[in-house]
Amino acid sequence: MDEGETNKQLLELVEQLKRENDLLKAKIRELEARLARYENAHTPPSLRRGRNRKKDGDNRGNPGQKTGHKGVTRPYAKPDCQVDVKAVRCPDCGAELGTPFRIESKVVEEIPEPQPILVTEYKIAHYRCPCCFKEVVGKDANCPHEGKFGNSTIAQATLLKYEDRLPHRKIQVALKRQHGLEISPATIFHLTCRAAEAVQSDYNAILSKIRDYPVLSVPMLPVLS
Repeated sequence: MDEGETNKQLLELVEQLKRENDLLKAKIRELEARLARYENAHTPPSLRRGRNRKKDGDNRGNPGQKTGHKGVTRPYAKPDCQVDVKAVRCPDCGAELGTPFRIESKVVEEIPEPQPILVTEYKIAHYRCPCCFKEVVGKDANCPHEGKFGNSTIAQATLLKYEDRLPHRKIQVALKRQHGLEISPATIFHLTCRAAEAVQSDYNAILSKIRDYPVLSVPMLPVLS
């Protein structure tokens, strides 16, 4: 085989390797794209692939606690009321049943029916001091200083906003469904602002104490490269 033939074969081999390399690179990109669907911050653990599953004995592949795990039973709640469930006659023959031979206890926890709003009219008395002639107004802890919605309504709207992360429109729907309360999203916004103003002094006091501490423990933040 002369040198020219050898060079020709080498060039053909190089071209073949290039084509195979391009095919492998395309396959790698395809596999990486498919893997990215399952391995990212938004993918729930149940859908992620390649997880190492621990399989022990007879419980291989079965969900739940393994054999020998000590179970924890939820304790019974203390009843708020009792209901006697009785029967007078036999449903088959109609005979009177008389005194039961056994009483079975069954404790059931139930969410009460949605309660309607409680509308209260406050008759606020105004006085004139006989000594300094200053006007004195009667006060009640349950009567807000402004607006027509009470403290519980303000607290509930605030919890739905910041604890449950609901937008104002969904808070409006929730209060309507649970209590039949007609309230606009704009009013809900103002209620949450009033709640923030009510606790602003406490917030400032806590913040001041934190700033006065000689040593603070804060979590380490990742270093961005």
